[in-house]
Amino acid sequence: MSISAHNARFAVKPEQDGNAFVAIAGINLAEILCVQEERLVGNDNCVSFNRLKLQIPASPLRAHFVKARVKVRQYHDGTHAIFHGPRCLGRYDRKGQAVDVIPIAA
Repeated sequence: MSISAHNARFAVKPEQDGNAFVAIAGINLAEILCVQEERLVGNDNCVSFNRLKLQIPASPLRAHFVKARVKVRQYHDGTHAIFHGPRCLGRYDRKGQAVDVIPIAA
């Protein structure tokens, strides 16, 4: 059965025009719909992820993150971010280069 024959047989006209999608306020779906993996920060203050070496930038939180457990998120567009708990430590492009150093209030 072709798609047009299938649609002709089973299509139902909607009761209302428009889109039924309703956005959820305060929710960033990109932060939910991503690959997230835990990593241990190396002695060089870097995290290895998918053949990339992600350097954690200087932070007012602590002198370094060596041996800390962090979460690396890979987004649908290929970019990455490193989180320590709820705090984002840095964002990276597809090649692992830092693109955004986020100041963190102490």
